[in-house]
Amino acid sequence: MNAAFHRSLLTSLACWLLSGCAAVNGPAVVDLVRTIDRSDGITSDDYAELTDTSDQVFQQIRDLDPQIHPQLTLYTSKNFVQHINQRTQSGFGPDLIVTDSETALELYRLNLIDPIKLPLKNGQDTPQSLLDLVTAEDGALVARPVQQFVQLACFNKSRLPTPPSTLEELAETSSDSTFGLAIQLKDLFWSAEAFNATPAFKSAIDGSAVSDESRARVTAWLHWLVGSSYQQNIRFLNSQKQLRQGLIKGELDWITCWSSNLKRLRTQMGDNLGIAGLPQGPAERRRASTKLEVWALGRNSSPLQRRKALVMLDFITKPWAQKTYSLMSSSAMPVSQKAAAIVASKIPGGSEALNNFAQINEKPLKPHRVKALIFRDSLKYDKVSDALLDTIYDIKSPQESTKTILRDLKEEN
Repeated sequence: MNAAFHRSLLTSLACWLLSGCAAVNGPAVVDLVRTIDRSDGITSDDYAELTDTSDQVFQQIRDLDPQIHPQLTLYTSKNFVQHINQRTQSGFGPDLIVTDSETALELYRLNLIDPIKLPLKNGQDTPQSLLDLVTAEDGALVARPVQQFVQLACFNKSRLPTPPSTLEELAETSSDSTFGLAIQLKDLFWSAEAFNATPAFKSAIDGSAVSDESRARVTAWLHWLVGSSYQQNIRFLNSQKQLRQGLIKGELDWITCWSSNLKRLRTQMGDNLGIAGLPQGPAERRRASTKLEVWALGRNSSPLQRRKALVMLDFITKPWAQKTYSLMSSSAMPVSQKAAAIVASKIPGGSEALNNFAQINEKPLKPHRVKALIFRDSLKYDKVSDALLDTIYDIKSPQESTKTILRDLKEEN
């Protein structure tokens, strides 16, 4: 008895319990799973935090199609891919998966989600740079971007009244305050952009010659990381969770953070929580760093469940739904350019993130596409991450790590 038949039986039973359904257009339970950025267990607080928004979104979807019955389950990010693999192999995989772009690409590499066919008219309102972040090396769109979380600086206003606006100010202020940075590439990439290191990355990936000027900017970025690691009051920690805990406990005065965590930080810190943009580096223009929340299609859906899942996916990416969804959460920017222009002033970091939409067609760099080329290639991502650790831990010099990074980005997998 194959997986599709198992799902068909379950769907038929669900339809019968929901008062009967036609073979094609009847009701369907749509199993939706969502990752939470934490490694410990899911709590009732996690569900409560998302219930208000998800319930309103689900109700609006049911107003559109009363025969859709979404069923949401939360999972921690730890072992999430293995969990989806086990469910899919047993024939009971979810219909929709809400996660980040990197996890979606990994699920696709393991053949655990189906690619999405995006009609041209539906993709025009989403910048290509964001679609690139969920485009696999074979060209498949593995998920639909739905919203983007902005990377910010979070600080304790009672201990640090004025946050640093530049990297120079951060170095000067660090003698009096304690600053925290997460050591993963995904949390440090903003600093590479602050030094305008991405042109060198792009040249290496393209197999082109890297200019001395571009190479020097990569080395300058790595020198900054090493210098920061030497400073007594700048700490590199292993995860965003450790940074947040340090800020809440008063062990840190300033951290990099993501807008997805602001609600929890506000609950713990109250009026002491301050929010600011990330410090400006030598680059002429500061670009907002964002990470995507995406929706992907599971592989075990019945034909009816797949149609209902696509209805939900189409609904959540409409500009008016994007606007409503974003304003309800107050923590994420839409991926719709039309909606982003409306809500930017209401979202922390939104105005800077809005500038990214205006810059997506700039020549010759397109920095966000450079990020996508690195982040969607797990081998390149891991090699650059290893080189960063070797630099920060003083195993290799910035010059040596520059050579390693550019060589590894150039190499064919």
